[in-house]
Amino acid sequence: MRLIDVVQLTNSEYLNMYKLKLINKKGTPKDYYVASRRKREEMSCNTKKHDVCDGVMIIPVTENDEIVMLKQYRPAISDYLYELPAGMIDKGETIEQAARRELYEETGLRGKSYELILKPSYSSVGLTDETTAIVKMVVEGEMTNYNTEEDEEIEVFKIKKCDAKDFVKNHHVSVKGALVLLSM
Repeated sequence: MRLIDVVQLTNSEYLNMYKLKLINKKGTPKDYYVASRRKREEMSCNTKKHDVCDGVMIIPVTENDEIVMLKQYRPAISDYLYELPAGMIDKGETIEQAARRELYEETGLRGKSYELILKPSYSSVGLTDETTAIVKMVVEGEMTNYNTEEDEEIEVFKIKKCDAKDFVKNHHVSVKGALVLLSM
């Protein structure tokens, strides 16, 4: 496949649709549709930069070996899903700064330590060029959802590390969160 052009189809603040105009190995034109959080000129298909980070997911662990989780409403499925805290990296922020900010906003907790577990990686490359880094933080403080954005519906809770695999088996957990919990 060879990329010929990228056409922006929507103009939204956080996510846009693009049509990729391609030529396949037989010379036939093909259209492929993708979503991206990036501007047209910053998309991976144009820059070939695979180390840009759009978002971060945090593995918050307490001193008592508990994992802090979220039950969060997701409009795309019009239902709640169990997840680890996560969010977008704001312009000018490092992965660590975004992780600390998102952790506090979604859980009320502060990170005592920071460890990069997975560098920016594509989350669903068949649909988007979005990348997510995964970090682990030992956390402290009182849990609250008081600092969430007005459109976020989040319940914060803890599970014991030793119960993580059973939790995944018995609940609807996001795939990224499930993979992390299954490795605990």
